[in-house]
Amino acid sequence: MRSPEPDDRLRMLAELKEAIRRIERRPARRSGVVPTGLKEIDAALPGGGFPRGAISVLAGGQASGKTAVALSVLASLGEEELFAWVDGRGEMYPPAAAARGVDLGRLLIVRPGTAPAGPGVGAGELAGPVAVGDEPLAYGCLWAAEALLGSGAFAAIVLDVPIPRGKRGWDAIARRLQAAAERGGALAIWLAPSRASVRLPAAVRLELSTQEGRIVARRAAGGGALAGDRHVA
Repeated sequence: MRSPEPDDRLRMLAELKEAIRRIERRPARRSGVVPTGLKEIDAALPGGGFPRGAISVLAGGQASGKTAVALSVLASLGEEELFAWVDGRGEMYPPAAAARGVDLGRLLIVRPGTAPAGPGVGAGELAGPVAVGDEPLAYGCLWAAEALLGSGAFAAIVLDVPIPRGKRGWDAIARRLQAAAERGGALAIWLAPSRASVRLPAAVRLELSTQEGRIVARRAAGGGALAGDRHVA
């Protein structure tokens, strides 16, 4: 008897997960918002936090505070909640996350195309360099993101995925990610450069920068910053 092919294994795994969901009662869909714990940042957010069941975008250049804000969100989640980080850039550093109060035992780091990065121990090790802008890598990250968002198992997923310029089918992919977040009730935080090659429809978009060592947040809508809506953390 031949061994199952990779596609066969994935299909069997999906069927098994579906059977388990039918047998077990799924937890109630999450709702409400998740604060960052950073008073000035939360003041820039409708309702004082990022909405569950939706995608929010943190946009900014290098050292703008995106990672710090995302880690603060994860650290503020309840003790029983799990979270994931889709690390397409290979830049997630677990000790830095732990220093900001993130429980590494509840963190799953996903790096498609590299050696498995399990929760906590060893999660910072890569099998090789990540090619930023590599289309197969981007597809792997987006596939993983959709599965995590729709699973209902994770309260929050941070997406740090480099999207190649002119990526084909991006609108359809964005709609699927949005639908998965709504279905699973997960908070999705997309880390984007200040001048992204593609734009993601989002419930909330914060433009971040640093000023004298502090994070400056500006809420944006429709691609433009809202006048006077500026907060410093």
